[in-house]
Amino acid sequence: MKGELLNIIGLAIDELYRYFEILNRDYFESKLPDPVITIQKTRPNNLGHFTLGKVWKNKNEESNEELSKYEININPINLNRSVEEIIGTVQHEMVHYANKLSEIKDCNGQIHNKKFKVLAESVGLICEKSKKYGWGFTELSNSFKEYIAEKINPKSEVFDYFRSVELKASKTREKKTFKYVCPHCGLDIKAKPDVEVKCVKCDVLMEMED
Repeated sequence: MKGELLNIIGLAIDELYRYFEILNRDYFESKLPDPVITIQKTRPNNLGHFTLGKVWKNKNEESNEELSKYEININPINLNRSVEEIIGTVQHEMVHYANKLSEIKDCNGQIHNKKFKVLAESVGLICEKSKKYGWGFTELSNSFKEYIAEKINPKSEVFDYFRSVELKASKTREKKTFKYVCPHCGLDIKAKPDVEVKCVKCDVLMEMED
């Protein structure tokens, strides 16, 4: 409707919460407490992340740890992928979440170990190994793709928008030296703006050019 505000991020996040609820029920026995799901910029190569700590606190009851929440983030730059791949990223981060609650260390830095691989492959993902990320590259198995179509029925239209890569603005450097020219002979030199420069040959002050 013309004039109606479109909450692009709100619609996308609502859909991500819907995925989380369904996946939590069907693959994790609803044992994962609700996280805070965000869409915010992170490193361009990261599709998403799960925080190992409860980074979201309730400002009214900071002493109550039960009110604190973990975070699952989806990188907005990568929302230009298919909706099935986005769900795959949610499932990937939920694997980290489940391992965290089970006190299983599934990563050493960015390198995903075999403990990550075991759980990921049991919930519909296929893991590929690399030097930089270990078993961190995940794809959707055919059975998981069928599950998405039959059980989730995703609304791909809420991901029509994605964050474009931000262009770096060129930095304007402040000039430290300026050109001084003799008005008689045309001799020029460079010097700081707060000095007087004299042409010895012509015995006149040189003029600073902008």
